[in-house]
Amino acid sequence: MAFTHLPLLTSVPRLHHVITTRHGGVSTAAFASLNLGYHVGDDDAAVTANRRRLAEAAGFNLDRLVTAQQVHGMHIAWVGANDAGCGATSWEDAVPRCDGLITAERHLPLMIQTADCAAVLLTDPVNRVLAVLHAGWRGALQRIASTAVRQLIDGAGTDPARLVAGIGPAICPACFAVGEETADAMREAFGPAVVTAHDDQPHVDLPAAVAADLRSAGIPAAQIEVHPDCTQCRSDRYFSHRGQGGRAGRIAMVAWWE
Repeated sequence: MAFTHLPLLTSVPRLHHVITTRHGGVSTAAFASLNLGYHVGDDDAAVTANRRRLAEAAGFNLDRLVTAQQVHGMHIAWVGANDAGCGATSWEDAVPRCDGLITAERHLPLMIQTADCAAVLLTDPVNRVLAVLHAGWRGALQRIASTAVRQLIDGAGTDPARLVAGIGPAICPACFAVGEETADAMREAFGPAVVTAHDDQPHVDLPAAVAADLRSAGIPAAQIEVHPDCTQCRSDRYFSHRGQGGRAGRIAMVAWWE
């Protein structure tokens, strides 16, 4: 099974993370082959089989996996030992209406799913706390990334200057055309550099917007890594909601402390 990683995060002691590709599972058609989302129209049994393959290959306990019912919002939930297994093998018992998960619990893998949106991993190597976030343009505008930093400060005493952050594969600005209203909102929130023009239409650099939000929360730029792959340009490697006409599986970022 092929994974990709964020090299900056691999240097954090006792932190493990994987970012899946679309290869190595049992799903078919638009979901071929390692679809990890129950909510996209795939066969549930295939998704469960895919998650079991992922857990075995990555080295975490599926029975302890925690996932969220993502809704393009900004709610972030703290989870612990009592939440182990929430959403691991079904959509119904995942953490409801939530786009971010935070934990300081060891051996508690957290999963965020994407298919063009950005998955974000934040970690405090000193206090041993981590957060995983789902940031599409709506979540970015709601500042889910800096909200997570504030929650780490308030809940774990984190110094943002020591946080290490990674942004997973997401749609690139050349592929991400948006309307004028969205473009104006992104410029106002994150500066003019996150919006460019292609063929007389505005395009947004989503990873750059998320990174700008993280910097505004006090994370040094040198401690933020952006994965270079675009999910739509590389729809042979990743699922892409736009690239597949709105019918696509989901890749995932999974992170946990040993």
